[in-house]
Amino acid sequence: MTSTQSKPLVLVTYVEAGMGHIVTAEAISNALKEKYSDELNIVDSYTLRDSGNQVLVDYEKFLVNEVNKHSKYPGYCHMYMTAMHIGGCKNTLKLVHNTVFGKQTRAVIEEYRKIKPDVIITTHYFLQYAAVEYRNKIDPNCKVVLYCPDNNVHGWWDNRIDRLYTNNPLATRDALHFKFPKDIICEVFYPTRKSVTDANESVEFYREKFGIPKDKFAVVIADGVYAKAKTKKVCYELMKSDTPLTICALAGKNQELYDELMAIKDKVKPNITLLPFGFRKDAPELYAACDLFITKAGPNAVLDSVMMGTPVIIDYYGSPIESATKRLFIDAKKCGYYVPGKKKIREVVEFLERNPKEMEQLRENIKFFDKTKNGAAQIADDLYVNVCGLGN
Repeated sequence: MTSTQSKPLVLVTYVEAGMGHIVTAEAISNALKEKYSDELNIVDSYTLRDSGNQVLVDYEKFLVNEVNKHSKYPGYCHMYMTAMHIGGCKNTLKLVHNTVFGKQTRAVIEEYRKIKPDVIITTHYFLQYAAVEYRNKIDPNCKVVLYCPDNNVHGWWDNRIDRLYTNNPLATRDALHFKFPKDIICEVFYPTRKSVTDANESVEFYREKFGIPKDKFAVVIADGVYAKAKTKKVCYELMKSDTPLTICALAGKNQELYDELMAIKDKVKPNITLLPFGFRKDAPELYAACDLFITKAGPNAVLDSVMMGTPVIIDYYGSPIESATKRLFIDAKKCGYYVPGKKKIREVVEFLERNPKEMEQLRENIKFFDKTKNGAAQIADDLYVNVCGLGN
């Protein structure tokens, strides 16, 4: 790699389109800084919102709204991804981002031009596509690197890149299907952010931190940072139970739901403790404090939970991406259950509260997800040698 700078500039891009794109980029950035800050200039950028360009600020809001629709309307993302393949996924990728979102693509390329990176790391297909266009049109020496935060690879991940990191054999198989060159694919263990790797206190410690009773079966409910899927319905259904339960409801950035639950928290049945929470960066610690995590099949939320030693119930998957998460964590690794109906969820929670041996088996199964085997460090090492060409 050639660089006009004293140290290669590695740009780690962030975009809010669900938290998975952010937390994985954060994990990779942290690993790079911990291991190679003396040799690399690592720059973090919320490329859209920090640009000062209203076109890009509005586009990130558009992405957030799309994620909300994926969670709220079953089949919405399936429709999108079916349309993606009409005429060929790579053709539609280029067509859409050179026409409908052409202004946004050109604006991101301009942001990259201002920074002049030697390496661009992305975890989102839009920033990745713009990075490829930047390299091809402005700086042919720039390396474009993708970590795919999903448990599969879909057709709008641009295969004209320099390095692809996948996190399981299914995603690697998909990458080969979509014509990613075999020699640029590197399969790593799951990157884990510091809020997970550094959270090593006892269950008792975390229960005290969050005000969770020590003597009740505790569940935490979430369905993405915007809480637009089943959090409310599942929460209200569990409040009907006669079993002693603590219900931790993560409303995330859904202020309306948080306010609603706060208004009734002291009016629930005597056997129920209801604890509403807003958006929290220490959410993994809340998972660790509870016996069970109930969520939609968001790849990184489920991963955080099992990394913290907490089994899961997946109650919804709204896209092929989330379907792959369900297949991996539930069907293959037996980390919990897929239970789509709210009444059935209550029955399963009550069953698990009465059957500690079943809970113990689930905890045994999730030991495969060992957070000390942090894939972010693997990515940092590989990028340092095979992308930056250093350390040889």
